[in-house]
Amino acid sequence: MGNDASAAATAVLDATPEDVWYLISDGGRVVSWWPRAERVEDVQGGRFTLVLRSSRGVPVRMDWRVAASRREQLQRWEQELAGTPFARALTRSAVELRLEPVDDGARCRVTCAVERDLVQRGFVARRLGRKAARRQAGEALDRLRRALG
Repeated sequence: MGNDASAAATAVLDATPEDVWYLISDGGRVVSWWPRAERVEDVQGGRFTLVLRSSRGVPVRMDWRVAASRREQLQRWEQELAGTPFARALTRSAVELRLEPVDDGARCRVTCAVERDLVQRGFVARRLGRKAARRQAGEALDRLRRALG
């Protein structure tokens, strides 16, 4: 069990896997559907910086790299933690989106997994971390649905 504070959410979207892939495959388009995203910077070579607005209204910069990508099937980002304030709280942070065609490809089942391993040990930390990850994954799918119109 360790310090895993991961969770996932799944939704069937009224969009083709190709349309969903268009939004999730490019770091520059993440801002259109990721919760609290304000802007994306320095998109190049499978890396990007995502600037979020915290619940306190403070901008927060997060550096990500594409760790796996299979067209219209899988997109995975891993957060670069070394040398950042996030390294005090996390030993691993990743987002993985899996796509599966539904209704002969007319719709798409999307599973968004937010994966985190915490530095802090204990039941309460894991429970709160999983709750936050579940909420973030669900919000991402809701925003993705809206972005797809």
